[in-house]
Amino acid sequence: MIQDTIKDILHANGGFDAAPGLSRSGLTKQELRSLADEGNIEAAILLLIGLKSPSYKFWEEDFEDEDTHEMVKIDRCMPLEGTMFEEDPGEVADLTSVVLKDLANQSDEELKVWQNALSGVINVTPIIEKLVDAGDVDAMWLLGDRYAYAEPMDKENALKYYDMALAADGDRERYDQAMEWLNYSPLEHPEDLAEDFDPREAVIMISGHPLYMDQIEYMFEDLTKSHGLPYLETDYAIPLKFVFEAIGVDWVDNTGNLIRYTRHSEPVLTLDLECNPKVDEALVEAFQKAYPLLTVEVVDNSPGE
Repeated sequence: MIQDTIKDILHANGGFDAAPGLSRSGLTKQELRSLADEGNIEAAILLLIGLKSPSYKFWEEDFEDEDTHEMVKIDRCMPLEGTMFEEDPGEVADLTSVVLKDLANQSDEELKVWQNALSGVINVTPIIEKLVDAGDVDAMWLLGDRYAYAEPMDKENALKYYDMALAADGDRERYDQAMEWLNYSPLEHPEDLAEDFDPREAVIMISGHPLYMDQIEYMFEDLTKSHGLPYLETDYAIPLKFVFEAIGVDWVDNTGNLIRYTRHSEPVLTLDLECNPKVDEALVEAFQKAYPLLTVEVVDNSPGE
């Protein structure tokens, strides 16, 4: 039944794979619209995803395993230009209202799936707030992060939810890191900054064997889930501290964020950074040591505004 298909798509990988799953399914906007109008909330969520997310191209590639020399098939996908469905005026706002009104009827586990599936589609703060009300500690930390990294920073609310999270799970190390950000001042932390502190944007390009590219992409997906911080309205950024740690390099001045990573059709991955001077070059060296068979280089480096 189509309802079962919709449920399977929404819950794939805890909600994280809902968009590519919808694109692969072949479900139409008309089918989802009809079910959503009948009160199927999961159809409404997938319709929202289709209105705001790109279609995907899927294919298989054959590669030789460098250790066993066996030929293996790799499932690949890439986002295309545009969105899956064309949006009618006011449609996203109406669907968002329908979904948010149904939060009280959902279990905590279901809300987590919704949060993951709709991140990058709508503002999921109301879902996170509902999880906080239910005592979810991860949601407390995440909501604190959202206020701490907002523009402008909402220090009062960030502190409120960080305090709640600390009281709930006692993670003093994470709390202290959050407090450092809330109270951060270059004059108070000169050891963390280059003398000519000048935040900048940089783009790193990584190219080489697709198997290694897949490993790196999976690493970034895991880091987004575990350490992603709200960036702008709907995106997430990964603090570079965790990127360096994930590839096994201890770099003292790791201030900055990976704000976007993009997998291209050819075996190329681009990383968009906001970082201190020379951090981009240090990250290139770190990747070169961890993946000596890949080509890693800075392709753009300009001062931030």
